[in-house]
Amino acid sequence: MPLPNLARRDRLADAAIGVIAREGARGLTHRAVDVEAGEPPGTTSRYFRSRRALLGAAADRILAQHLADLARAPAGPVAEGTIVDHIAGLIHAALTRDRPRHLAALELFLESTRRPELRTQMTAARQAQISLIRQIHHAAGVELTDHAAAMLVSGVTGLLFMGLTTPEPLGLHSPEDICEPVRQIAAAAIRTVKPTPSASHRHDVAESRTKG
Repeated sequence: MPLPNLARRDRLADAAIGVIAREGARGLTHRAVDVEAGEPPGTTSRYFRSRRALLGAAADRILAQHLADLARAPAGPVAEGTIVDHIAGLIHAALTRDRPRHLAALELFLESTRRPELRTQMTAARQAQISLIRQIHHAAGVELTDHAAAMLVSGVTGLLFMGLTTPEPLGLHSPEDICEPVRQIAAAAIRTVKPTPSASHRHDVAESRTKG
């Protein structure tokens, strides 16, 4: 049996994301993905035998791309404001360039409330996101607890949800517009924890930047 074409598999997963973003999870079919990807009929079903597998592939692809974006945060000891700027830039991209991916992610989270196997996968994805947020802050000298990191992710996710669905009350049009609410959310999460002794100075700088 020939080895799977991993590049084609990724393209099909990307096409599935496009279908979900445009049509919702209920519009996801193997045929729709074939058309979206410009592949011959039956191609998607050869790579993903069931609709469940296709949903899972889209979820995996979204998570991999999202974590790769997050991981590009500045490495090593940096001011918290630098990380906030990075997150704000990601939200701006999510509302513009990466909008289909994030719309599809919202659809998958909603679909997971009706599909236990997808819920398990999406819960693991959220946990991975929270864990990476903790690692990024740890590198900056701020030790977020699991709860604080979860609250930070929750706040930013809510901001993104509003930006994708009802942006008018927020007036979010540029990274500059987004930075301040992200700063406020990050500052609230950071105030719930105490910095490590080696990070005290960097934490003070972070607090002054978020308040400024």
